[in-house]
Amino acid sequence: MKRETCDFRSAFFLIFAILLIVFETMSGLAGVAPKPLEPSGPNSAAGATQGPSSAQGSPEESTDSKAHMDHKPKHGGTFFMALDNKHHLEGVLLPPGTFRVYLYDDHTKPLKADQVREASATVQIGDSDDAPKIALAPGKKKETMEATLGADVKFPVALTLLLHLPGMAPDEKPELFNFTFRKFTDENGPGTSAPMGKMPGMKM
Repeated sequence: MKRETCDFRSAFFLIFAILLIVFETMSGLAGVAPKPLEPSGPNSAAGATQGPSSAQGSPEESTDSKAHMDHKPKHGGTFFMALDNKHHLEGVLLPPGTFRVYLYDDHTKPLKADQVREASATVQIGDSDDAPKIALAPGKKKETMEATLGADVKFPVALTLLLHLPGMAPDEKPELFNFTFRKFTDENGPGTSAPMGKMPGMKM
């Protein structure tokens, strides 16, 4: 009787030990998370775009940046970006002697007529401080200002534009832009893109 009880207890503890080992093994397997699949191809972490926070920026930011960087002349003239980074302008010289300035916003879209009326400008023939200043008036096109230089313009001719842009304080000095024309402007030509205008009021 004692031997049977001993054998029973041994068998019980053996089975208990086996069940314990199996239980611990199953618990360990359940706690291991499956390994995620590694992404590959153009959408992998190395090559995928990370949305708006990526270095390339959002589609809207890219479009906005490209629009602002459009410095291509629209009328065959000389194109400038103003120092305020909010305006662009293009100067052309048309026969018999009309100097015309096209005014654009930061996206190179033509300014409206009421915005152009907020601007004021004078132009000088040559770069002498003593050269007479000729005032520009609103032009035939709503986004332009014009001045008549006369029919006796001699090429090459250098023009100095002093422009007070919309949004500038009334007492703020105008911004200076230099133009050189070797012939009348071909409004269907390629034109040129010049650096920023010089610091305001350098020639007053």
